[in-house]
Amino acid sequence: MDALQDLLTNLVPIVQILGILIGAYLVLIWAASVLWAYRDIRRRSEDVSVQVLAVSLVLLLPFAGIPLHLILRPPQTLAERYERELEQEYLRRDIEEKYVCPECQRPIEPDFILCPHCQTALRRHCDACHRVIDLTWSICPYCGTDGAHASRQAPTIPATSYPALQRAEEISRS
Repeated sequence: MDALQDLLTNLVPIVQILGILIGAYLVLIWAASVLWAYRDIRRRSEDVSVQVLAVSLVLLLPFAGIPLHLILRPPQTLAERYERELEQEYLRRDIEEKYVCPECQRPIEPDFILCPHCQTALRRHCDACHRVIDLTWSICPYCGTDGAHASRQAPTIPATSYPALQRAEEISRS
């Protein structure tokens, strides 16, 4: 019996130290969870009341607060939301502004031959039918004329495409 009592008296301080260590470990985990919740909610919301509510939830409910925080927190961080908004704006702009100059990236009309901002040649007239065609096309899709011999440096603009020049030519003929 004395041996059992000696064993228990020697075991009590070890159990107390072990209990203190486990308690300290649980307090550290609780404090780390509060810190994590604070950092997480700051990345997900700018609203101070939401931040205070999330941190106090984890602070007041030591181990049940983290799962509740994970359920209630906003699904996206502020950075993810900003990136998504940028992507949506870019896609919207891409849909709205279909025609931009390949050089200066400014908006142009679909029938422009030259960019009015940087004077880059955008299209050219077909030598045979005088319709506006793309510079990269080797053949005119309207009349079938081979455009390989056509000048691709500067577009040729016939006088008939400008009504003011037509009127001036008619006046000079009469």
